[in-house]
Amino acid sequence: MDLVNLTCIGGGHGLGHLLSVVNTFEHCHLTGIVCTTDNGGSTGRLREHSEGIAWGDIRYCLSKLSESSSIKSLLFEYRFDNAGDLSGHSLGNLMCSAVDSLCLRPTDSVKVMREFLGIQADILPMSDQATHLVGYLNCGEELVGELAVDNKAQLGVERLALRPAVSASEEVLAAIAKTDVLLLGPGSFYTSVVPSLLVAGVVEAINANSNIRLYFIANVAPEFETAQGELNKQMQFFETLGIGHKVIFLIPEQRMAEVSPTTQEVQGKVHPVSVSSDSLGRHNARELKQLLAPLIQAL
Repeated sequence: MDLVNLTCIGGGHGLGHLLSVVNTFEHCHLTGIVCTTDNGGSTGRLREHSEGIAWGDIRYCLSKLSESSSIKSLLFEYRFDNAGDLSGHSLGNLMCSAVDSLCLRPTDSVKVMREFLGIQADILPMSDQATHLVGYLNCGEELVGELAVDNKAQLGVERLALRPAVSASEEVLAAIAKTDVLLLGPGSFYTSVVPSLLVAGVVEAINANSNIRLYFIANVAPEFETAQGELNKQMQFFETLGIGHKVIFLIPEQRMAEVSPTTQEVQGKVHPVSVSSDSLGRHNARELKQLLAPLIQAL
C-alpha cells in the first residue's frame, strides 16, 4: 500500500481525540493543523503577558499523541495548584511558551516539543502569527476572542474573522498541498474547526489540491441545545468559506433528521454513519477508527 498523507484540522479536545485514533493507522503520514486562537484559562493568562500564539490546544494534541504513562507526558499535563501565580497553569503550556522564546517561530517550537515527547506525527500551529477570533452574530453583535464567541455561538454566528489577519506557514501550505485525505472536526465548530480555514492561504491550498478528499466529521450530538438547524448552518458555512463543493459530510445516523431533505438528496455529499459517543461525549474511539479506516485505505 502506498503511503497516505492524512491531515486533520481542528482544535481542542476534538482534534486531540481524533489524532489519537488515526495515529494508529499504518501506511499513513499524519499531520495535525491546530487552532491557536484560544484566550481562556492558562493559555489566556499567558497571552495577556505576551504576543505569542495560544498553546493550549497544541499542548493537548501533543499530549494525546505521546506515551500516556511516560514521565515526560505526565509532566507535560501537570497543572499547578496552590502555587500562587502559577496556580491553574499547565506545565506544558509554560514549557511551550519557554521554548518559543528561544525559537524563531512557533512552528519550530512545536518541533522541539515533538522531539522531546518522541512524537512522529507532524503537529503544526495554524499560523506562526498571533491572532484572535472575532465573531459576528445574526443580530449584528461583535464578539472579540474565542471565549466570547464560544459563550454566545448558540445565538447564531453569521460570520467569523481573524484579527489581525494572519497567513499560513510554508509548512502548513506544503502539508495541504500533498494531502490525500483531509479531516475537519469533530469539536466546537466555530471555535475549533473554522479558525484554521480563515488563515490566509489555507482555503486556496485546499482548492488547489485536485486530489484531496475532504471529510467533515459531525459531532455525535448537537453542540447547542437551543440552536435550530445546526448541521444545515454548518454546511452553509463551508459554502461561504469556499470549500463547500469539496466537503463530504459524515453525519451520525441519530442526527440525520437534522439535515434538510434537499441536502440529503445531493448524492455523495452526505454519508450517514454509525457511531456512538463515549462517556465523555466524544466519538467512540473504536467505532471512529472503523469508520475512517475504509476512507483512507480506499486510496
